[in-house]
Amino acid sequence: MNWPLLIELCDTPGAPGHEESIAKIAHREFSKFTDDVTIDSVGNVIAHIHGDGLKVALDAHSDEVAFIVSHVDKEGFIRVIPLGGIDPRVFTAQRVVVHGKTLLRGVVGSIPPHLTKGKEAERDRSVPIEDSFIDTGLPAAKVHELVKIGDIVTFDSPTTDIGEAFIGKAFDDRAGLFAMIEAVRSAKRIACDLFLVAAVQEERGLRGAECAAFSVAPDVAIAIEGTFANDVPGTPTYQRLACHDRGPELRIVDGRVIADRGLVAFLDELAAEREIPHQLIVKSAGTTNATAIQTSRGGVRVAAVSMPVRYIHSPTGIIKKGDIEQSVKLIAAFLENADRLPPKSIS
Repeated sequence: MNWPLLIELCDTPGAPGHEESIAKIAHREFSKFTDDVTIDSVGNVIAHIHGDGLKVALDAHSDEVAFIVSHVDKEGFIRVIPLGGIDPRVFTAQRVVVHGKTLLRGVVGSIPPHLTKGKEAERDRSVPIEDSFIDTGLPAAKVHELVKIGDIVTFDSPTTDIGEAFIGKAFDDRAGLFAMIEAVRSAKRIACDLFLVAAVQEERGLRGAECAAFSVAPDVAIAIEGTFANDVPGTPTYQRLACHDRGPELRIVDGRVIADRGLVAFLDELAAEREIPHQLIVKSAGTTNATAIQTSRGGVRVAAVSMPVRYIHSPTGIIKKGDIEQSVKLIAAFLENADRLPPKSIS
């Protein structure tokens, strides 16, 4: 595994609508497989590895949860709104980077506990993100010179290799983009007409994937994702869903999509053949770009292969190397055997 590439992807900022830096990396890596790499009008990077048979799209989104500046007050404190689903409880006191005229480090301001005596209810409540503020430590005039409404703010959480896992931000979905690249690199053959899509704006409504799917018009698509791992203390077994160290999640149902059962069954069978650990999951929450792709044009057979991430959509998550490796193996196995996928049938 080219782990330095994963670190580069995670440490490179890419807020929804501002994925240009990630697009450059995706374009660079996709160009190692084909000369047919384009960027569409919304910013999706689409590579076409020409082949015979089924038209297959692998999709991973390039954006991460982030923030956008909505106000800078006269004292130089910065207000933001979230881009993506972020729990306000994990926002307070975090280190962030403001992408203004220059990069500014800041901290999300909070009231010290010393000043909340007698106000326990106020102290214990989570402050809405829109009511929080970012303090750069700079004079107000300097902040107003460097920061404007519409600038992007990202978490300041460099990726750390801790041996069997990584700690950092943006595994949703830089891990998916990484797994896509590594799978294509490692596949012994590609038994389909393959498109690779680094999609924009997933965190704000699956927007890029919808455009890419319409133009590519695949027969089959697999969304490669980071998903929430809830295997932590206090969670009943039946609510844990995807767990660390059990390989990728094959999602049958989520909050918005019902995957193609034949495609999921085929991936399940491939995993069994290759002895790849994996998890069949049914959940009522969340979704992936598979939702937008499935209803494009006349419809697309879709599935999602997801890697479990603890503390997803937060400043710092944990992802296991083994789960990424098994995901790469499964996607590569699919590429090598896509010509064996049974056609859609009602029998």
